[in-house]
Amino acid sequence: MDSGPRNLTDTNVLVDVLKDRLHVLVTCLSHSWGGLEQVSASDAIDIGDLGLDVSVLCLEGSPIHEDLLNRKEVKVLPLGFRPRNYFDFKMRAEMGRLLAHGINLVHCHQTSILGSIVPWVWSKPNVAVIATRHMMNQHNKNNPFHSAIYSRLDALIVMSETLRQNVLETHPILERRVKVVNLGLDFNRFNPQAVNGLAQRALWGAGPETVVIGVVGRIDPAKGQATFIKAAAGLLKGLKSGEKLKFVIVGEETLGSVNSHLESLKEMVAQFRMEEYVTFAGYQENVPEVMSGLDIFVMPSRQETFGLVAIEAMAMERPVVISSGGSAQEIVGENEEFGLLIRPDDAFDLQRRLRYLLDNPEERVRMGQKARGHVLRNYDRVTRVRKTLELYERALRRRGNP
Repeated sequence: MDSGPRNLTDTNVLVDVLKDRLHVLVTCLSHSWGGLEQVSASDAIDIGDLGLDVSVLCLEGSPIHEDLLNRKEVKVLPLGFRPRNYFDFKMRAEMGRLLAHGINLVHCHQTSILGSIVPWVWSKPNVAVIATRHMMNQHNKNNPFHSAIYSRLDALIVMSETLRQNVLETHPILERRVKVVNLGLDFNRFNPQAVNGLAQRALWGAGPETVVIGVVGRIDPAKGQATFIKAAAGLLKGLKSGEKLKFVIVGEETLGSVNSHLESLKEMVAQFRMEEYVTFAGYQENVPEVMSGLDIFVMPSRQETFGLVAIEAMAMERPVVISSGGSAQEIVGENEEFGLLIRPDDAFDLQRRLRYLLDNPEERVRMGQKARGHVLRNYDRVTRVRKTLELYERALRRRGNP
């Protein structure tokens, strides 16, 4: 039976309540470095930075391991093997060792490996288990095995209402256990008043009169860079007198890719004879400066559960044009007041929407300003941390950890 305070809405109060009581193990066993991994790492750092006890279980030598290795906010626990998705007995030994050292809450960022985590905590009723689902699910998990697994969760966190509905339709879990915790940004970092994108634009060869249109993300067929290049070719073909355009592709190849999609994209640019207009900028960590250097941000992915880069652009007052599907409608608003939607893989539709923004510069400014207001209201990093701690505190109480 739950007992104790139920209206813990202040982060400092929550930290006082959880200090010396919470011993959380964040698990992210992935060799990639995309949104899932970056969100799990930044969340762990934010919570550890508050003085709470956070350990991160990750694959030895993985990008998340390297990212967290020298961070003082968290304890990094590298795992020397990749566990199976179900009943991995090496994972059983590892979990037994960690639980014996005081871990009382496991937060798993990959629902695919819950089958090798949950079975080993069945005999530990005082240990809370929370999972975060980062991606849309296309398979029905309403079967006895997954019913047993998901019945042990104290909460399943998702990042949007769209994803919450997807989970409820495909997973055997109680509705009250599925919680929306929006992604969050540090608005001191993503502050258009404090960041000057002129130096970034100069690196791209874009002058003050040039309209810079860009995509930011992994170089991958699913991210839609080819659609972006085709739309750019269409815009250049109909270039108006005196109009100056620059198209920027920020990002690097997907880790472990066998075939080079980047080379294919460069060949496409050469075939269209667009080398003068298209810049491949590679991977860049200075995201606020990159977004500030753009005039229009594009996310032409085939499908995204949620586009973190889109809200980063919006936070920098940039109008966004993003593919429909996933949580896109939540990002741009019901009436597209904070951004424009396009059909995935449709270069003509993207070209049409970009042409509209090029022809209406005042609308670009207005949309960007409204977009930042939308992000400030809904995607604050401090609020994300507080809501996560509320779920941790509730789960510990539920499991008898007063």
